[in-house]
Amino acid sequence: MKETIKSWVLTILVVGSLLLTWQNWSFQPEYESVNSSETVQETTEIAETREPAEIVRPNQGVVRSDGRSALMAEDQASSDLDKAFRQLEEASITETTATDLEHDELYQNAASAAYSMEFVFPSSVSWSMINELFSFEDENDEAASILDGSVDRIILTASPGSEELNAAFVSYDQGVIVNSNTSLDKSDIEYERYLSEHESMLTYSADEDGYEKHIYIPEDPGSRTNYTYASTSLSANSFQQVLLPEGNGQNLQTYNYDSSEVITDGTRELRINDTGDYLRYANPTYSEQTDGNDTSSLVSSFEFVNNHAGWSDDYQYYDSNTVDGETTVTFRMNKGGLPVFRDSNGSDFASIQVSNVGTQTSGYSRPLFDLENNPVRTGDAGVSTDLPTGEETLDAVQEQCSSSLIEDIQIGYSISRNGENSGYYDMEPGWFVRCDGSWSPVDFSGDDNEEGGA
Repeated sequence: MKETIKSWVLTILVVGSLLLTWQNWSFQPEYESVNSSETVQETTEIAETREPAEIVRPNQGVVRSDGRSALMAEDQASSDLDKAFRQLEEASITETTATDLEHDELYQNAASAAYSMEFVFPSSVSWSMINELFSFEDENDEAASILDGSVDRIILTASPGSEELNAAFVSYDQGVIVNSNTSLDKSDIEYERYLSEHESMLTYSADEDGYEKHIYIPEDPGSRTNYTYASTSLSANSFQQVLLPEGNGQNLQTYNYDSSEVITDGTRELRINDTGDYLRYANPTYSEQTDGNDTSSLVSSFEFVNNHAGWSDDYQYYDSNTVDGETTVTFRMNKGGLPVFRDSNGSDFASIQVSNVGTQTSGYSRPLFDLENNPVRTGDAGVSTDLPTGEETLDAVQEQCSSSLIEDIQIGYSISRNGENSGYYDMEPGWFVRCDGSWSPVDFSGDDNEEGGA
């Protein structure tokens, strides 16, 4: 009897053990599903989102009529420049065709046309972004085949005997012009008012990929005002959540190096400078698509910043440069219609830069502050600076930079940290030149500077 009981007990224990083992094997904890494509970038908002037309826009317009011309610069004519460009954005664009730049009479004759309006971008704009700004209703196969290039400027002209305005999208790197009809006519553009109200200009002819490119500068710019701005800090922790989110088994390390706080997961790295107002992010990456002419970089860079609402101050697309397969897109701070450049020490902390290798984001640098809308009056703020004339500036630029390397000349502000008040920034107006891909202040001292700037 005892042996029978022991046998039953042993059988029950064995069956129970088997049941427990099966439950352990088959048990699936109810973990929340994780989609690897979801990132903090899509949910973390830091400042504001923007529309493409708010970031990608011309910084100059040249209006011509019957041999007369006038320059519409952003700081002196922002409302008129925006109005004219918005008219083109809202127009119907049809009958798109492509022609060679060197054989196209429209561009060659724009200066002598009865009516023309030229929009100049700070840097070439990819066709993928142009298609975000405009609607091409019936582009043909010929035009579509070159829409992987970029546009440097847009010229509106009226054909002889016609009231309708045609749009020419000029691409220096492709050596072509994309011609289109528009729903605008010459009465839509206020030529006479623009000619009477805006600045006279000088024209400097530069070489761009073997084609003649015109650089327009104010003939007599007069004076601009020095300003000091207070700022609001942007949270470095918010950017860390976007760029180096914790969780998913990641172990982040933090240490100090070269006057910066460094946060890393062993591969990616986030650096915040010792004053806490500038951030650099590096993501060493490999992409099978390493074409340095990836024209989607502007769109993807814009979307990268937009995805975490990273626009704080007024920023404008200003540069795109490719080195060793990595394309860096620069969105430059803009105050009062003028671009803001690096300080005298060479620190460019007034721009947002996004780097891409193929389709991967490999770098991101930006300010960690948002300037107040209205300046304060401290120190030298409110003092006006008389700017040299356009002719004096051209003379100084040609002493500073080889003529073959001059790419652009602009009035802008240099930014520097206020030495007396933490969180305040000084703006000083001046002339700037882009020489061999780099911006630097124009040197009026007469001494030669190293070409390319600091």
